[in-house]
Amino acid sequence: MGRRILLTGGGRGLGRMMALALAREGHRLLLTSRSRDTLEATCAECRALGAKADYILADLAVPGGAEDLADTALRHFGTVDVLVNNAGLGINTVAPDYLENPYRFWQSDRASIEQFLQVNTISPLLLAIRLVPGMLAQGWGRIVADSTSLDTMLRTSLYGCSKAGMEAEAAVMASDLKGSGVTSNVLVPGGGCGSRMTDEMGIPRDQVLPPEIMGPPMVFLASDASDDFNGRRIQARLWDPVLPLEEAVAAASDVIAWTGAGVQGLQPAIAHKSKPGAY
Repeated sequence: MGRRILLTGGGRGLGRMMALALAREGHRLLLTSRSRDTLEATCAECRALGAKADYILADLAVPGGAEDLADTALRHFGTVDVLVNNAGLGINTVAPDYLENPYRFWQSDRASIEQFLQVNTISPLLLAIRLVPGMLAQGWGRIVADSTSLDTMLRTSLYGCSKAGMEAEAAVMASDLKGSGVTSNVLVPGGGCGSRMTDEMGIPRDQVLPPEIMGPPMVFLASDASDDFNGRRIQARLWDPVLPLEEAVAAASDVIAWTGAGVQGLQPAIAHKSKPGAY
């Protein structure tokens, strides 16, 4: 029997490709998004591969949406083994032509700021808060965050800032979960991926990464082979499925977030000795 996996944003794009890869491994899937049609189609594809797959409509942009989703997932599975925080808002939500007309931070309003933070930063954390206790109780679990490229965090207001918060959350989770059997890691494509959004923007598919590249590293992260892999970031474009697993992991992964970057802050003498950077 496969692992019990909650995958947000699982109806299309990167989420769909990760779902199909996990389905081939026989995992049990609960997919979410706001689109019934895409969820039904992806679930049907997963079932055709022999996996158990169900879906639930969920809106992570509304307060309480993440908690309701987590509670539904717990009723469905009992315990969630793997949480994949893939759902997210892109900058095209507020600026469809941002490639031609760069979006500046002063163009934002309170509503758009709150929406981006709710979906990209707050909801992933709330889902983890609800689901991690069950993982800890059984001594095994996985949290996977699909954030974004580090340089994107510094150049795309709303999207970049909210994804930077998500990545920082993932790093804190990894530190808090160390040695528990539950891990927290980041998986990103490593660049723009072909999707409905890029198609609508007129970007040729040969100028972007194929979304299928997310499959192999996602399968690794959901497996026992990743037991000692925690607090890391994988760029899917660097994953070479031809290499032995250990070499593929080493070639595609790096430290999570900004670990070790810059001059470190001075810590008070009373800071918790078991947790570096506690203050």
